[in-house]
Amino acid sequence: MDGSQPVRITREGDHQVVHLPSGVAVPADAVVRQDGERLIIERGQASNRHRLLDTLARLEPIEEDFAPIDDLPSSPVRF
Repeated sequence: MDGSQPVRITREGDHQVVHLPSGVAVPADAVVRQDGERLIIERGQASNRHRLLDTLARLEPIEEDFAPIDDLPSSPVRF
């Protein structure tokens, strides 16, 4: 068997709802696409936050020494 399981599809207003069988979980950021007669639900694009964290995790540490900042503000700065 290919791992397929039957699902129930109902209509709620203008939307169709796919009722997944117990034991099947889909991430909240899932996307759906149709490929001929197949309806495919898969993980969506990672959020920008996750892409940034993944990119930062792959960066090498910076080994450069930075010069001290001589031009400091004369009074505290409120943001």
